[in-house]
Amino acid sequence: MAARIVTCVSLLASATAGVPADQLHLPHKWVPAEQCTFVNPPVVPYYWDPTCNSNVVSLGCWADGVHNECRFCGEEPYTGIHCPDDAIVPYRKSCEFDNPPINTYFWDADCKDGDLGCKADGKHLGCRWCGFGEYSSIECPSSSCTFENEPVTPYYWDTLCEMGMLGCYADGIHVQCRFCDYQPFNTVHCPPSARPAYPDGECWFPSGTAQTHKWDRHCMWGLLGCWADGVNPQCRYCGPGSGGIYESISCEPEQVEDLVLP
Repeated sequence: MAARIVTCVSLLASATAGVPADQLHLPHKWVPAEQCTFVNPPVVPYYWDPTCNSNVVSLGCWADGVHNECRFCGEEPYTGIHCPDDAIVPYRKSCEFDNPPINTYFWDADCKDGDLGCKADGKHLGCRWCGFGEYSSIECPSSSCTFENEPVTPYYWDTLCEMGMLGCYADGIHVQCRFCDYQPFNTVHCPPSARPAYPDGECWFPSGTAQTHKWDRHCMWGLLGCWADGVNPQCRYCGPGSGGIYESISCEPEQVEDLVLP
């Protein structure tokens, strides 16, 4: 029940940027645009506009070919039509530039009309500039890094990076792309925005491991089995396997010590 409530709140919180079309199956407040009936899911945001009934308004109306009140908005060729908060926004995560840009950008589902850097490609509201010039205040997500193959080492976008700094130029393309946490970059702390994300209190093996392991808060560098994932010092190998080297380490989880109240 709690999960459903959180999901609902999360969905409603995103309404300022429109209702995501791919989340309409989740609990949410009904919006008039749900009356639109499309044979094929549209790629342009749309909403319910009663003013389409007048002879004055026409652009974007009859979006679904069934209801004249169903109206496209926000994106080319309807950029002049503002999308209200209850518009339905199709799922999309890609910019479409006529010419490949030399500056950094990303897809921001929270973009709203007028937000700095949004509509970077001139077509899609969610396409956003970041990390340079007048857009320096907009933090680029870790996905701005470009790897031919996803690395096993965590990384993030660091605007303070310079050539020669530990972990910077991680993807060989962007100097701001920086490795973190994993040896030999363990002195570079990963921020919450780093990817791949790994939860606190759990070992991180992106390629998996056949060796049993556990989380041991008493671990320290040099102690047998500790730092098993190369990221978290508390991650520790234990039990059988690996030639029996860790058999002396129990895989039983730690017992929470009783709190002594004053």
